[in-house]
Amino acid sequence: MVNGAGRRYSAAGILRDGVTQEWKLLSMTNQRTVAFLDILGFRQMVMNTPLSELVEKYERQIANAESMRHPLFEKSEVPMLFSEHPAHTPLCEQYIFSDSIILVSTDNQAISALKLLIHAWRLSQAFIAYKMPLRGGIAFGELYSNPLRHICVGKALTVAYELEKIQAWIGVSIDQSVEDAFPELFLADVTKAGLMDDLFLRYKVPMKDGTSKVHRTLNWRFNLIVEKGTRSLFVNSDATDVRQKVANTLDYAETVVRSGRVYVADQSKLPVELRSMWIGGKEPPFKHGDDL
Repeated sequence: MVNGAGRRYSAAGILRDGVTQEWKLLSMTNQRTVAFLDILGFRQMVMNTPLSELVEKYERQIANAESMRHPLFEKSEVPMLFSEHPAHTPLCEQYIFSDSIILVSTDNQAISALKLLIHAWRLSQAFIAYKMPLRGGIAFGELYSNPLRHICVGKALTVAYELEKIQAWIGVSIDQSVEDAFPELFLADVTKAGLMDDLFLRYKVPMKDGTSKVHRTLNWRFNLIVEKGTRSLFVNSDATDVRQKVANTLDYAETVVRSGRVYVADQSKLPVELRSMWIGGKEPPFKHGDDL
């Protein structure tokens, strides 16, 4: 058999390639943990910011996000959550389109879900610091992911996407499907400090329809130290919906502070992946700028 370009194909070769492609398809179709993250206010940035300025800022933050997707250190004496993870291998898969970031666990195991959750938590802190706040949803379920062809489709992605869209705040909620699949993650006692409840705080998340629903969340306020205070992280706006989102977000921060479990006194005992993030114009350490 010859195609239009003069290249020869055999029926056996086509069959063999078809079986190979089917095997590859099956190997990439699996139960996965997936996060759908959206940069809030991005449309306004596009409309009101010179493109060159926006591109420079966005590319810098995406490069930062890419570096965060790899382990912070190679094996060392400091405590690490993922000491077994190869230094130059990403913690999870990543797709980026315009103002949306999709993270996919590498397989259907609990440790891979935890790697994605911790990475998404750090991203939520970093993007807030950069005045590009994220809202998102995280789910577990059937997913086809092919990073080579930039294809990601499945029920888990749809659930994560829909969860992101219905929230009325800046934050990331975890769908019950993740906890149902990996209950051990949320019962685990990291370094005997009970940190999973702090990192993945259960909270009544405000919804756009005026209701609220209890979800595990990525607690961006945990171990975050801001020189000018939490309120300085969010832009002022005349838009009613934006003001409400910010108010809802500050309510969350206040809830975290009132819990008394905002920081860990001895950071040296924490896994390096969970240690404090500092936001300010001078070298840390410095005090947090307010009580939120």
